[in-house]
Amino acid sequence: MQARITRFKMKPDNSAEARALLESLKGEITGQPGLRHCLIVMNPDGSGHVIAMIDEAGGSAEAVDRVRALWRKFHDHLETIPDPEIFDVIADWTA
Repeated sequence: MQARITRFKMKPDNSAEARALLESLKGEITGQPGLRHCLIVMNPDGSGHVIAMIDEAGGSAEAVDRVRALWRKFHDHLETIPDPEIFDVIADWTA
C-alpha cells in the first residue's frame, strides 16, 4: 500500500469557496483509480494536506495526472498548484 500526500495552501479568505468546490467534486475525487481512503485536513490559515491511501493503480503516472487535473480546478483558491508525492506506507494502525 502507498500514500499519496499533497501539501496545499489556500489564498486568504478562500476556504469557504474551496470547501464548496470540494463538495461538488466529491464523486470525481472518490472515483479515482486505486483510491482506498482520503483524508483532507486544513488549518485556519489555509494550509493543509490531502492524505490518500492508494493501491498500485493510485500511484500510477496516469492517476497522478488525474490528481493534478483536479487541483487545477482549485486554481482560483490556491496560492500555487500543489504537487502530489507518493510514499510507501510502513505502518497503518487504528486505535
